[in-house]
Amino acid sequence: SFYLAVEEDGVGKFLKAISPIKHEKYVVALWKRSQKKIGLWMQGQLVLAVIIGMLVYLGLLIINIPHPLLLAVLAATFEIIPLFGPILASVPAILISFVGGGGISTALIVAGLYIIVHQFENQLIYPLVVKKVVGVSPIVSIVALAAGWHLAGFVGLILAVPISAVITEFFDDFEKDKIERTERMMNAK
Repeated sequence: SFYLAVEEDGVGKFLKAISPIKHEKYVVALWKRSQKKIGLWMQGQLVLAVIIGMLVYLGLLIINIPHPLLLAVLAATFEIIPLFGPILASVPAILISFVGGGGISTALIVAGLYIIVHQFENQLIYPLVVKKVVGVSPIVSIVALAAGWHLAGFVGLILAVPISAVITEFFDDFEKDKIERTERMMNAK
């Protein structure tokens, strides 16, 4: 792992070493395309974190909760953690709103804000970002997250969308190859 991480194009070299010669070029090209998609996914996650941070900041500012910028940065940071990140980020905000003199009613309003932002993210922002930036359909990303959680827990959640991007690239190649072969067969007749 260390070698692959520090060596320039370590994964590419590793894939060349373990791939059969006739498939080496394809495997390396698939890795390069997948690497680009994974990079785009990370960019999408950062965009998503910024959007959620801004929404939380504005909401907490309107509700007049102490330290809205700190809590928004916390929400943006926890956005990296799928599903559980927003829940973890809401706990300090709810506690601060309760202890800060707002009482139970303000704490419930803050909890409602985080629920609304989380639902807005899950239903609209995340699927759009993943589809637009990574090219993985929203349903595939949702199924990938569920499968990732079921198969590998927290690590599976984090790796689900990048792995689905790699698998999507592979199946796109398979489909293109099948279409090309069909066309060659039709032209040969």
